[in-house]
Amino acid sequence: MPTPEKRCELVIIETSDLHGNVFPINYGNHQETNSGIAKIAQLINQVKQKYDYTFLIDNGDVIQGTPLTYHYAKFLHDKKNPMISILNSLDYDAAIIGNHEFNYGMGLLKKAVNESNFPWLSANILSEET
Repeated sequence: MPTPEKRCELVIIETSDLHGNVFPINYGNHQETNSGIAKIAQLINQVKQKYDYTFLIDNGDVIQGTPLTYHYAKFLHDKKNPMISILNSLDYDAAIIGNHEFNYGMGLLKKAVNESNFPWLSANILSEET
């Protein structure tokens, strides 16, 4: 067993099913919600300030789901992905490819992966090319 001097505490911070939500609002009825990466970012930053060792991961379904992500995918896909820019600014350590990452096609997913400052993890994805 390691001595107390050699131990460290790793805090894992995870987000999941962000679905393109930036602000804590329901876009359908304009009611405030407890979701949105802007609100979650405050908690992420608090945990990162409190602990020396953190690992920040998103568990998938991040790049689609709101008018923002739809507008980006349909009209601004030659620009940087807004959700990836946010995850990069929060220094995510990794992300997992969720089923909704495929909603706008492989081209947009590959572009998101290439824009990321972190690795994307996945298993059981079959490429028809192989």
